[in-house]
Amino acid sequence: MRLIPLGTNGYFPSFGRQTMSILVLDGEMALLLDAGTGVGRLIEPRIREMLRSVARLDVMLSHYHLDHLIGLSYLGGVFPGPVRIYGPAPPLSDVSPEEALAVLGPPWFPKRLLDSRSVEVVAVSRKEWDLDRMPVRMRRQAHPGGSVGIRLGDRLAYCVDAAIDPGERDFLEGAEVLLHEVWLTDEEAAREPPERSGHSAAGPVAALAASAGVERLFPVHHHPKRNGPELEGLVRGMRREGITIELPREGAVLRLGKNPANA
Repeated sequence: MRLIPLGTNGYFPSFGRQTMSILVLDGEMALLLDAGTGVGRLIEPRIREMLRSVARLDVMLSHYHLDHLIGLSYLGGVFPGPVRIYGPAPPLSDVSPEEALAVLGPPWFPKRLLDSRSVEVVAVSRKEWDLDRMPVRMRRQAHPGGSVGIRLGDRLAYCVDAAIDPGERDFLEGAEVLLHEVWLTDEEAAREPPERSGHSAAGPVAALAASAGVERLFPVHHHPKRNGPELEGLVRGMRREGITIELPREGAVLRLGKNPANA
């Protein structure tokens, strides 16, 4: 399995970073976790070559805030084949994907995404299901409007736009790799409790990952005000014994497995 971070910011692009979208490649499967402005990177030659033989692109949305779905409007220009979008529905979310994605149409866009023959939308209301024989688990998180944590078997867990809650550790236990938002520094969290903002802070995320037995933690969904050196310093301060914590670089290929290496 390979991960290519296409966008790692929350809210809006800054300092060369796009908003959240992670490309997951595993055999014939090509999956986007969220569809922020990072989707635009699919047009870059090296990434386009990786998708050359892909018959269908799957997209799994964690929730429906615009910084996580605006890239769906780019798909016609960056991917030539069919697209299947999996979106959380009640009780995992406050609204259905059909309701939420209706914003991608007139008067804000020239055509309705939901009318495209190449786009299929699947409403997901179950916590456990399969994507092409890949076990998928979803868990509702503490965030305004509802967001879901996503787990792909034991290989990968993805949790953004969420304040940590007591049930998250069990959801993450034994995952090889965790992509988790780190929106707040510990100092910021002391001034603005995560429960109020619906976001997570650096220290508690590192402690959560270590206690859940995660092997590698990639902090994502960065606050757009932080520049590169500030993010690197934040991640250095998260170090914990027994777990690898790395700042992912957009466009880099991250390989999952016993002997991972960046390509």
